[in-house]
Amino acid sequence: MGKGLLLDLWIKVRKALECCFGVLIMVFSRSQHSTTRISSMKVVAVGVLLPAVISTALSQTSYLTLDERGAVKARLGYFPVQIKLTDDKPKEITKEPEYRAKPKYGVIHLGNGPKSDFAFALDEPATADFKIYIDKNRNGDLTDDGDGAWNTKRTKGRVMYGVMDVKLRASYGSKTEETGSSDYTLGLYRFPDLPSLITYRETSRAGRISVDGKSHHVTLVENDADGVYSKDAAGTGRPVWLVVDLNDDGKPEVVDARGPFKLAGKAYEAKISTDGFKITLSPTTKAVAEAPKAAPALPLLKTGATAPTFVAEKWGGGELKLADYKGKVVILDFWATWCGPCQKSMPHIEKVHKLVKDQDVAVLGICVWDERDAYKEWVPKNQDKYSFQFAFDPAGRAATNIAAKLYNVSGIPTTYIIDKNGNVADSIVGYDEGDTRLEEALKKLGIKL
Repeated sequence: MGKGLLLDLWIKVRKALECCFGVLIMVFSRSQHSTTRISSMKVVAVGVLLPAVISTALSQTSYLTLDERGAVKARLGYFPVQIKLTDDKPKEITKEPEYRAKPKYGVIHLGNGPKSDFAFALDEPATADFKIYIDKNRNGDLTDDGDGAWNTKRTKGRVMYGVMDVKLRASYGSKTEETGSSDYTLGLYRFPDLPSLITYRETSRAGRISVDGKSHHVTLVENDADGVYSKDAAGTGRPVWLVVDLNDDGKPEVVDARGPFKLAGKAYEAKISTDGFKITLSPTTKAVAEAPKAAPALPLLKTGATAPTFVAEKWGGGELKLADYKGKVVILDFWATWCGPCQKSMPHIEKVHKLVKDQDVAVLGICVWDERDAYKEWVPKNQDKYSFQFAFDPAGRAATNIAAKLYNVSGIPTTYIIDKNGNVADSIVGYDEGDTRLEEALKKLGIKL
C-alpha cells in the first residue's frame, strides 16, 4: 500500500476513533463502579495514543544541507533587520584598532548557543571612507579580522556602504553548552543617516523531503536573520518558509512551517531542529490557518477633494497643522528615513522648493511609518541639504497614521499638491530621474518655474 493511501486511511481512522472513543468516554464517565472508571481510563489512553502512534509511523524525517546563498536564490522577498547602534562598547571587545572618529558599536546574533554574539564597531569619519570591524573569530580582538574596509560605496543620491556579504559561524545549543555550529552568511549595508546597521539573511537549508510518497526538492528559509529555524507561530518572529517544488517545475509552493500547513491538499506539521538541518514532516488533523489577505489599496484622493486636515510634530518645535497653510499652494510629501526612493526624490523637491518658495508655495515633508529616534537623527544630518519644513507623524507605523488613514497612501514616496483653497490639485507616486510631474502640476496652478 502506498504512503498516500496510508495517509488517507490514517485520517479516516483517526476521525472514526475520535468519534467512537468520545461516545464511549461520555457513557463510561456516568458509571460509579471503579472497574468501569479504570476501563474508561484505558479507552482514553487508547483514543489519544493510537492516532499519535499512527502519525509517528507516517512521519518522514529528512536531513538538509547548507546552501550559502539559498535564501537569495529563492527570491522570497526582502526582510531587512536593523541592528541598533550604541556608543557603549560591548563587553566582548578587548582590543580595538585606532579609530578616526568616535566609534559606534553593535552586536550581531546568530543561533541560540553560547557563541552566538559577534560584536562590531563602526568607524565613520566625516572626511574619509567608513570602516566596519567585526569580531568574526570571537576572540575580542577587532584588529585581526581584516582591515575593516567596506566592499563598495554608493555616492549617487543617498550615500550607502555595502551590500557586503559576511560569513559568520552560528552557534547552537544552550547558553552554557554548544551542541553544534554552522556557517551563516548575512548581507550588511549602512546608510550614514540611520541609527542602525541593516542586515538580511542569505543562507538557507536545502535538500529533499517526501510528500505523499514522492520526493521533492525543498528549501528552508528563516527571515529574522538570526540563524534559528525552530520557531513558534505564536511568537513575535517572522515566518520560516518551507519552499517545496511539488511539481518539479521550478514553481514551488511556499508555506510557513511554524504551524500546520497544507501541501498537495493534505495537512502537515513540521518539527525542525534549531539549526535547520533536520526536519520531520507529519500528517495532522489540526486546523491550518488561512494566510491573511492584504487589504486592497484604496485609490488616492481625487482631484478637487478637500485635503484632510491633520496635526504633526513640527521640526524645530510645536505643531504643524495643515489648516495653517490655507491660502498657499502646498506640496505635501510623505517619506521615511528607511525609504531609498524617498531619499532619491528629495533633491528634486528641494530644487523645486527653491524655485517656488516666494510664490506662496509651502513644501511639507511628513515623515511617516517610521521611528521617532531615526527621524530625530536623520534631520540634523541632512538640514544643510534641505531647506523645506519637516514634520513627524506621531502615529508611526500604527493604522492611524496620516498617510494611510487620511490620504490613502499605500507606498512612498507619495506627494500631494494642494491648491490655495485646501483642495487636492494632483498626486504623484514614486520618482524617477528626470521626473517633471511636480513641475507640471504646479504650472497648472499658475506657479512660475
